[in-house]
Amino acid sequence: MRLGGQDVVDGLSFQLQPGERVCLLGPSGSGKSLTAKAILGLLPPGSSVGGGIRINGIDVGRMRATRRPSTARAGMVFQDTQAALNPLVSVGTQLREPFLRAHGMSRREAERAVVDLLARMRISAPERVVRRSSAELSGGQRQRVCLALALACKPALIVADEPTTALDVLSQDEVLTLLSDATGTAGTPSLLFISHDMHAAARLCERAVIIDDGRLVESGALANIIKAPGHRFSRELLAALRHGAGPGAYRVSPVCEVTG
Repeated sequence: MRLGGQDVVDGLSFQLQPGERVCLLGPSGSGKSLTAKAILGLLPPGSSVGGGIRINGIDVGRMRATRRPSTARAGMVFQDTQAALNPLVSVGTQLREPFLRAHGMSRREAERAVVDLLARMRISAPERVVRRSSAELSGGQRQRVCLALALACKPALIVADEPTTALDVLSQDEVLTLLSDATGTAGTPSLLFISHDMHAAARLCERAVIIDDGRLVESGALANIIKAPGHRFSRELLAALRHGAGPGAYRVSPVCEVTG
């Protein structure tokens, strides 16, 4: 990937299988968020993808998010929940749109589906929350609304870019639990979890892709990397890790494939 005429992410290749949870780890400025934006079709002006990005077998590397077919779109969960949600529109209105447009529900059916989805996100009194604006919610509530919005479109892939960084410890735990419950099994989306927090990654993911200075430096089963990290940054992350998490098995036929 190029930005401003310079290569900023180069030689990065990985796949996500159906129902798999993969973490993309790296220090600040390593290219994690730019990779997320490329997968989502949200690259800034002046940037380009030199390789390929395939979602459900469709090459979307040069397509903006709004031009992608529905089967090749990914759900988004970002760190900045205030920017992700419109404070001038109620939570219910924002969540209702995917049910109306993508699933052909009536207004009443969509309103019921929104309340049910917020309840699944462990939001108390969802009937009242749907009438509020995002500015009236806590950071943890807003992040759970963002996850609900991503799930409402029923994507094959969810990209979560530093989704817990701005939250307090209790809210971090709640969001990680919800991500774990909502992804990684048959019939649920795959998850690309982008972070510099090995503890959170180990709790969620079976496999890791580690980048530094825009380049792939290590990848493989997270259990193996935890046992014998091969790169300096991997060792630095593990120095802060107090509890490991055992990766599970993953499957074939990639949902998302990044090359370049």
